[in-house]
Amino acid sequence: MPTSPFANLPRFRPGSFWLLVAATAASAFVSDLPLARVLLLGAPFLGETALWQPLTAPLLFPDGQLAGLIGTALLQWLVGSQVEARLGTARYLGFVLGAAILGYLVLGLLGLAVPAVLAVPHGGTTPVDVAAVVAFGVVFARQPLALFGVLPLTSRSFAGLAVAFLLVPPLLRGAWPDVVPGLVAGCLALVVARRWQNRPASGKVGPRKGGGGKRPRHLRIVDGREQYLN
Repeated sequence: MPTSPFANLPRFRPGSFWLLVAATAASAFVSDLPLARVLLLGAPFLGETALWQPLTAPLLFPDGQLAGLIGTALLQWLVGSQVEARLGTARYLGFVLGAAILGYLVLGLLGLAVPAVLAVPHGGTTPVDVAAVVAFGVVFARQPLALFGVLPLTSRSFAGLAVAFLLVPPLLRGAWPDVVPGLVAGCLALVVARRWQNRPASGKVGPRKGGGGKRPRHLRIVDGREQYLN
């Protein structure tokens, strides 16, 4: 019986899925409304003391930038879900959202020195995606995967390519402030994920009763399928 071409794809984990849903709903229904001005990171952060903006900006793309949701959908499904499976939903969401919030906060504070930075609104899930991708590259490191089932890569190499794809285009078009939140989120993710690199998986994976207390040695990713090897 032929195997489905979708059989090797990872399962969309609940945290990654609902994060995508929240960003899609907020961006689709709010980005073109006046309310977006006070939710995106922009001039009101300093001029009107809208200090909550770094908290709301990660889930809202500015009007005209909704194409970024396509990348978020793919990365949260194929990459974020695997990191979530390793860390657990609560820890994963706290990790990627916390990194994105810090990234937007740094950009907001940068506006104190360079007011032009906040002349246009900033927002979107790019820092969330960068944090997820960096964590994927660190946690799964040299474990192999196949890009689209054709090009063999290590998880670390894929993460490097994905981060470049997310951060280089804004630099090429001269929008360097858009890179700051993702760069900060990626650096934080690199530091934090290194502490998890050698830790066992989340509580769903551990010693089984009657199994002699043995843990799986490592996780192998082959064609998007997670396998634990004894």
